[in-house]
Amino acid sequence: MKNNRALAARSLLATILILAPQIIIFALAMDIYAPSIPIIQTTFVTTQTMMQLTISLFSLMTGVGQLLLGPIADQIGRRKIVLFSISIFIAGSLLCMLAPNITLLIIARVIQAFGACGMMVSAFAIVRDLFLGDDCAKVYSFLNSTIALSPLLAPIVGGYLQYWLNWRASFALLATIGVIALISAFLNINETLKPENRRSLKKELFIDYWTVAKSPPFLIYTFCASAGFIGFLTFFSSSAYIIIDLLKIPAQHFGFYFGFIGILFFIGSLIGGHCAKSLGTYKTVLIGAILMPLSGLTMLACHWYFGLTMFAFMAPMAIMGLGGALLMGGGAGGAIEPFPEMAGTASALFGCLQFVSGFLISQIVLAWKVTSTLPLAYTLTLFGLLAFVLLILFNGSSQKSNLGTVNQRKGF
Repeated sequence: MKNNRALAARSLLATILILAPQIIIFALAMDIYAPSIPIIQTTFVTTQTMMQLTISLFSLMTGVGQLLLGPIADQIGRRKIVLFSISIFIAGSLLCMLAPNITLLIIARVIQAFGACGMMVSAFAIVRDLFLGDDCAKVYSFLNSTIALSPLLAPIVGGYLQYWLNWRASFALLATIGVIALISAFLNINETLKPENRRSLKKELFIDYWTVAKSPPFLIYTFCASAGFIGFLTFFSSSAYIIIDLLKIPAQHFGFYFGFIGILFFIGSLIGGHCAKSLGTYKTVLIGAILMPLSGLTMLACHWYFGLTMFAFMAPMAIMGLGGALLMGGGAGGAIEPFPEMAGTASALFGCLQFVSGFLISQIVLAWKVTSTLPLAYTLTLFGLLAFVLLILFNGSSQKSNLGTVNQRKGF
């Protein structure tokens, strides 16, 4: 028995180490050029709205692209999609590096996002191929913890690359990392999709999406994960303007403040992995749904009491760093776990809804010029409360509708 547990632990660790580059590369592409956003805006003589598109359209394509690549991964397998997607990501990164204007930079970011989404959907599907139940949520949480390395390191690296060279150096580094990831994937990722679980891309595609979309556990957990993502995306989109432009922090120092949230996200993801195993997926996500609105209300209180200060901005985000990690890691596991025979399709729809909602909400919230922390505070409060209410209703109706075996084992 002890040998079997040790073998399972080694398998889990090996899976995390092999798949982590496929997950973290998306976060690197989001975070590394954050310190350069104001200077890119100045260089291309463009507007804050156009710069926002380099972030929000990246998010949108990452979501929409999964609707195509997820079902393909369920038909032809995970390995081919991983290798194809990394290659597209490398090409998009090189185009970003060479972009002569904001329009071509936006187009290149869309290409880059298409590659990133293929890596993410394949990695999540591979996890579902290999693990069941709360182990699945545990691996998702630990993979999310690797994402935390990006906000911890990427903005610092990006800030100093801009300071020493220029903003294009960040995209050159992304292309280099992509090449390393491609070599690693080629050598280490084997096909995990069983032949009997392969799906057709014909009419079954729409049936599969409908089967997943009408599942209450899928919808509830996807909303919760999306709420966490919306909070982080809104923070990402506004933080450079708040910290660099309004609080007058040098761009090369921006990453240290951004990285603080990354540390808390990392800690929250590790906690989420252990909570998913000991408390169950439902309770893990519920804790996150309590912390998120608490962070928003704290930010509102800090704004009215302290005004625009670094403390009033970062202290509430510290709470969000923990809560958002629980929402995203546990939400992913809870949403995808009930669909072992079409994990790629479920992962694709989950990712699409998460990233498209992030795109839409961030566009609305940041339609006005960033002059305070209030838009972010309202976003955290509203979506955190909605996630909490939906989870409570979900819990109350579970005995009647038999919603999801993963929650009935440990969640309730």
